[in-house]
Amino acid sequence: MTIEDWEQVPDGKIPASELAYQNTNDDIKDPTDPSPPYEESIAQPQPTGPARLKILGATWGGVIVTSELQSMIKTPAPTPSSSSSAESSFETLKLNMHTLHTKLLPDPAVHLIKTLTVIYQYSTLGSELLLLNATQFAPQITVTVTPTAHEEKVRLGFPKFFSSLGSTPTAFWQASPQSRVEIVAVLYGTQRIQTAAVLEELARFFEGQRGQIRMTTGFFRTDPWLGVKKTWTVYFRFVGSMRGMQCVTGVEDGALEAPWGI
Repeated sequence: MTIEDWEQVPDGKIPASELAYQNTNDDIKDPTDPSPPYEESIAQPQPTGPARLKILGATWGGVIVTSELQSMIKTPAPTPSSSSSAESSFETLKLNMHTLHTKLLPDPAVHLIKTLTVIYQYSTLGSELLLLNATQFAPQITVTVTPTAHEEKVRLGFPKFFSSLGSTPTAFWQASPQSRVEIVAVLYGTQRIQTAAVLEELARFFEGQRGQIRMTTGFFRTDPWLGVKKTWTVYFRFVGSMRGMQCVTGVEDGALEAPWGI
């Protein structure tokens, strides 16, 4: 499968399997398909009002939940323009990690401790990409997405769920300057994978240079969650493409392969 195959995939629902795929761009979204594989991921910054929060991609337990999380964003109540608080107001996404499985239905894996991954942007932060990687039933029950969440220090006994991925092209991994695939983030269970050998194999797959990859602890070269069945997510982009953020996700031991069988 070549990059041209990925760029010209036919419309249609993704087959029910261990693999879910998403391309996020509304400009090419088919409004007649209730579950299109391609969705818009980047909105233009708003000139006025609160700082806008845009979900570029999100996964939960091996399925894509981008639109579901976008619909859960809360916009602050309007305030007088003369108020100083109006300048610092922003949209938020408040999540209860212990009850999230009752909101994102149907539950994709009832007996699996699920991981939530989210790549998002705020209109006031330019092109900076921010990452949330949180686990179900974590000690930190309430997780709130804000423009400064990634800057907050880790509290005693709580994991650091938020981080910044950067904003410049050099912040993201490419096999070479000529590579047409940019790996934005790879998550395996509770850990972000940054091992060059792993990222290279993923890039080769999306460039059509290799076949199926079995997504195992051996492939990722680490086991961040011993004894627990994990989910994995790969966020990537095609360099120079208008398709925007891509997202592929699944469950440990599943296969990464062309989702439409072409």
